[in-house]
Amino acid sequence: MKGENPRAISLRILNRIEETELHLDQLLTDSFRRYKTLNYLDQAFITELTYGVLRWRERLDWIIRNLSKISLKKIDQPILNILRLGLYQIIFLSKTPPFSAVDESVKLAKEIKGKRGGGFVNAILRSFLRKKEELSYPDLKEDPSLHISVLYSHPLWLVKRWIKEMGVEKTIEICNMNNQITPATIRVNTLKLSREQLMERLGEEGIKVIPTYFSDEGIRIEGRKAISQLPFLKDGLFIIQDEASQLVTTILDPRPGERILDACASPGSKTTHIAQRMKNEGEIYSLDLTEKKLNLIEESCFRLGISIVKTIKGDASKPLTIPNNFRFDRVLVDVPCSGFGTIRKNPDLKWRRNEMDIKRLSLLQYSILNNCSRYIKEGGILVYSTCTIFHEENEDIVEKFLRENLEFQLDSIEEILPEKFHPFIKNGFFKTFPPTEEMDGFFVARMVKISQKNSLKE
Repeated sequence: MKGENPRAISLRILNRIEETELHLDQLLTDSFRRYKTLNYLDQAFITELTYGVLRWRERLDWIIRNLSKISLKKIDQPILNILRLGLYQIIFLSKTPPFSAVDESVKLAKEIKGKRGGGFVNAILRSFLRKKEELSYPDLKEDPSLHISVLYSHPLWLVKRWIKEMGVEKTIEICNMNNQITPATIRVNTLKLSREQLMERLGEEGIKVIPTYFSDEGIRIEGRKAISQLPFLKDGLFIIQDEASQLVTTILDPRPGERILDACASPGSKTTHIAQRMKNEGEIYSLDLTEKKLNLIEESCFRLGISIVKTIKGDASKPLTIPNNFRFDRVLVDVPCSGFGTIRKNPDLKWRRNEMDIKRLSLLQYSILNNCSRYIKEGGILVYSTCTIFHEENEDIVEKFLRENLEFQLDSIEEILPEKFHPFIKNGFFKTFPPTEEMDGFFVARMVKISQKNSLKE
């Protein structure tokens, strides 16, 4: 594929999604760095296409299945993604003329598979233009799971699970919310200025902003501005962080002068937030598996002017090499998870993850929680958090941990959270599911160590 055509770049990204475990945001960022001549409109179009195709992939594939004589599994992956791109433009992008979407898709197909590939793409897309009013979708009454899976573009296994747990209407509500564009959110660096001061400075740059409702340090960016290109980012006046993620540190409630462990800490948004809440006074040990991940944390700390963070390379599920066998006032265990609370922001997760991943990850999560709990002093706080919504990765993990570690008990978080948070608290856990307009789905449990059983020696 020649040149820096936005559709060709989108196709490359969609193909790489199938080939690698790289996140969509990272693939987009890498592409924008590589193709430096892309203007803002080009970048916005690429983002729209890639997110859109991944958001609506199941509906697009249903259409292809009904129009193609070749089964979906036998269509070459690049050609399949070209068809998805073409259909997405025709169905969802009113400013893109259908003939343009067809012609550009055919050109891409010819570059990859010659005239035969171009002819196949041309036939499918033009067939859709002729028959789009005749195409039928699964009936809600006859097969509610398949109807929701196709119309709202979610994996069938996931839809069946939600219908079993919550019913059809609630499942439709959740799937519909997941297909909305997530708000762009930043967190002000309160070590340098207040939220009000940053909002004023961004406003002077012509950027529309509003304060986040739940987080006292968050700012929502209105409009389609590329958040990575906002002014003052390189100056360390803010960091890109979702509102839900910001609330984890609120529940941890770190204090100046404390010693805190942040396990699974990369890329460092929570580590730096903890440092802000501590007024850059005390010690934070940030743990992760690789030097590359630790470098991300160190870069964020340097940019934000944070000096109390020490990075540690290690596996949070195994005994840690902690200086002087330190024990900590607070430990944050923000574990690797299936991520299903962040589908709006990461629509590719719908097609990457399955039920086996949930079972595999739950074993790792419990191992990390159990191991890190050993490093907390008596009276210390242990916070377990995920950005997923399944009980196997959330409530089940914490309840098992509490049964097997009687020196810990659930802590009362109502006392540290304002009343507006209380609707999200149930049985001592903090959970947003389904996602709200402001926040993705996530889970937090805060525990306190009430005795020294099974802890490290002083």
